[in-house]
Amino acid sequence: MHGSFAESSETIAVTETSIVKVEPKEVADLPASLVRSLFRNAKKMGKQEYALVYVLFGAGLSAAEILHLERSHSVVEPQQHILQINYGVERQVPLNQWVMGFRYGSTSTNPLTQWLKSRKDEQAAIFINDASNAISETDLQTIWQELTTDLLTPQGQSPVIEQARQTWCVEMLMKGMELEDLSILSGMGIKQLQKYAQRARNKAALEAAAKLDQKKS
Repeated sequence: MHGSFAESSETIAVTETSIVKVEPKEVADLPASLVRSLFRNAKKMGKQEYALVYVLFGAGLSAAEILHLERSHSVVEPQQHILQINYGVERQVPLNQWVMGFRYGSTSTNPLTQWLKSRKDEQAAIFINDASNAISETDLQTIWQELTTDLLTPQGQSPVIEQARQTWCVEMLMKGMELEDLSILSGMGIKQLQKYAQRARNKAALEAAAKLDQKKS
């Protein structure tokens, strides 16, 4: 009885909300160990899945922005790999080589460039379905569910795709980025980013406490 109730309530949640609009009210960035597991799962699944997870965590894009990415939007320069976002808030976003302490290739050779080099089709979209059409919201949700089947957040829930963006925001702030700069890169307002700044402060405090604990008296 309990199982069927959980399934039905989950179905209602999926039909009433759109993956593109779902954003947890609180900042719930994902721990490094879970992100690492996600990358491992993606690498096993295939080049496209690996590239998708890399773009989500390496550039902090929303699900809607992912759906509108085209090959020409991927710009590899000598010092940086840049993504041109033409959907929603138009901007350029750097694709980080380092994600949560792990390096995923270089500017010219990384999960995204390797996926694009392996393509034999003429489709302009970066992420495609089995019919070589641009992936839909449903396709994206299906891939994400497959990637996160065996994963749970510290809150005991399945990770949702928007948490990748939240994780990226917090990581950028932890690295020392100013709110004004993060606003430019993320397309989000400074007021909206205040909660991410608070979360980054909380994480920094935890890290400082861990370092103190490791010091020999």
